[in-house]
Order: sequence, then C-alpha cells, then structure tokens
Amino acid sequence: MKKPYTVTALLAVVLALAQPALAQVTVFDPVNYAKNTLTELNTLQITINQATQISNELRQLAYEVRNLQNIPSGVWGQIRSDLDALKQIAKVGRSISYADRNLSSEFSAMYPGYVVPTDYTRAYAQWAQNALGGMQGALASAGLQSSQLASEDAVFTQLQALSDSAAGHMQAIQVGNMIGIQQVQQLQKLRQLQMAQLQGQFGYLATQQQNDLSRFATLRAWLDSQKHYKSRE
Repeated sequence: MKKPYTVTALLAVVLALAQPALAQVTVFDPVNYAKNTLTELNTLQITINQATQISNELRQLAYEVRNLQNIPSGVWGQIRSDLDALKQIAKVGRSISYADRNLSSEFSAMYPGYVVPTDYTRAYAQWAQNALGGMQGALASAGLQSSQLASEDAVFTQLQALSDSAAGHMQAIQVGNMIGIQQVQQLQKLRQLQMAQLQGQFGYLATQQQNDLSRFATLRAWLDSQKHYKSRE
C-alpha cells in the first residue's frame, strides 16, 4: 500500500530538480530579433550617407580651391617696346613722320602750298627726300613687324600651354584675358603699319601737289612780271 506514495514522491523530486534546468533555457523571440536587425541596418545606412556627404563636401572644397588658383605671372610679351621701335623706324632721315610732335608745323614748312620757292631745285630735293623717306619708313616698319613675328609666336605658344594646363575656372579666365590683350596688341601693330603706309602715300602725294603748285605759282609770277614790264614801256 506504501508503493504509490513512493512513486509519487520520486516524481516530485525529479520535477523539482528539472525546474532550474528549464529556467536556464533561452527563449528566441523572432519579432524582437527582426526589429533589432532593422535598427542596426538603418544606423549603418545613416552612417554610410553621412560619410558620402562628407566625401562630396571635401571634393567640392577641393574643386573650389582649384578654381581659385591663379597664374603667378602672366604672359604679356613686349608689345610696348615693339611699338616704340616701330615709331622710331618710321622716321627716316629728315622726313616727316606721323609720330613727330611738331607734325603740323613741319608739314607747313616743307609744303607751303601756292608760293614761289626761292630755290626751286633745293625745295624739290627736299620734297623728294621726304616722299622717299616716308616710303622707306613704311617698308622698314613692315620689315620690323616681320622680324617680330618670332617673339609673338613664342608668346602664343606659352598661352596655348597655359590654356591646356588650366587647373580651374580662375586660370581659364586669366588665360582668356591674356589672349584678349594679345589680340588688342596685334590690332595696335596693324594700325601702326597702316599709319606708316599712309605716311609714305601722303608724302608722295604732297610732293606731287606741291610741285604742281610751285610751278604754277612760278609761272604766274613770271607772267605778272611780264605784264608789269610791258605796262612800264
């Protein structure tokens, strides 16, 4: 009759011993695990986005710094000295040059217009010398500009190299400005050559016109003297 109680007691002891072991078993919660995983992924994505934004900002700063870089020294050439040399070479001997400060008074003295020269031979020689000097000066100006082409080509080669190696917007603008200045200087040389050409042409025309006026004035003075001579008879 006592055996049933013994079995019952044994079962109670086994269950009592098994309870701590069951309490140590970890229970897996899939919903909580999924939430934690999504949170970690979201945090990682935020970190990646922040790193990408910082990288883009650094590249933008580097680009802005490069755009602000300037060219230490510009390429301008020697246009001023070239133009001064062209002005000086246009003056040949005692000829009248477009660069003379007293151009008006010199021209009036050499080409007085309708007057009888006191020494026609000497006056004609001066006119011819001035006309030939103007032509020679124009040719000399053209020759000097031809010799200056080598230095101009060197300047444009430097500008081309600067244009090809421009590191940013600022340097590109500076190279464009230097090229624009070179174009203006080329126009100045072209104008100088045109002035030298006009000097030669007008010197020749003035000589021809003065010769005609002087001969007519001389003839007129002689005719007037003959009339006065006849009237006295």
